[in-house]
Amino acid sequence: MPFSLVVIDQGLILNQLITSSAKDLPDDRADILLLTGLHEELQWIQRVTGFQFERRVRQGTSYLIADVTRGSRSIRIVTLRQLEKGLTTAAITTTKALCIWKPSVVVMTGICAGVRGSVALGDLVVATQCFEHSSGQLKNGHLIPLQNRVAIQPWLLDFLMSLTDSPAMLQQIQAGYTQPLPNGFKTSIHYGAMACGPQVIKDQSYIDQIKGREHSLVGLDMESYGVALAASMCSTHARTIVPLVVKGVCDFADSDKSDNWHDYCSYASASFALAVLEQIFSRDHAFARLKGDPDGQ
Repeated sequence: MPFSLVVIDQGLILNQLITSSAKDLPDDRADILLLTGLHEELQWIQRVTGFQFERRVRQGTSYLIADVTRGSRSIRIVTLRQLEKGLTTAAITTTKALCIWKPSVVVMTGICAGVRGSVALGDLVVATQCFEHSSGQLKNGHLIPLQNRVAIQPWLLDFLMSLTDSPAMLQQIQAGYTQPLPNGFKTSIHYGAMACGPQVIKDQSYIDQIKGREHSLVGLDMESYGVALAASMCSTHARTIVPLVVKGVCDFADSDKSDNWHDYCSYASASFALAVLEQIFSRDHAFARLKGDPDGQ
């Protein structure tokens, strides 16, 4: 009986998806993909930005689209949330959206767990690199992790640090929150590694193990590596998709987990993304990069 053999080249498929999407939807290209893991986080993006989002359905997925203009400059933002939690869903959702909308930047906001002693509740974390902590080799009851990772581009890291070197931006973000915060609370921002995995972690000893292998660790979540990996794999020699993960620390991944900081962290991370966007509008080189101009450096 005859049979057929199908060989799959993942990189080729991704490039073909991007190309075919461009042919099918020539007028539907976005500049920024803004992604959240939870519906509540998406609601905070809508509330914080105040943009007039229009809902569109593309290939079975519902997206919120906003065209934002400042002077003679315009940016299109596509926003959505994951339907399910986790690393795999984040990777698939992001990849599909990147192939359809072809943005230059993908941003993820929301909440994460923080490393106790390195960050405080309510602080913001910008992932300088994202890695998966749960894959590897299981030997004699112990996991030897691979820790494959995707790093932030140096020019973007430098740009973000230039914005947060002075406390003005963070003070403005905190001042815009209308709900009461603890006395003496002051939002801080941390740049470091984000560990990502499919589990909800409530185990300080496990955090200590990861920290022992990655000294720059500041946060943990269930989505960041999937988002960053999708951006990396959907990039080509002619078009680089830049991932940016910024999240608020709502707990320390231990038995003391609570929801007390969810709203502020969702608000603060969305506000940070908005503040960065406003800076991009006003800076020639940053705006050129967002628009895919290789000379905007």
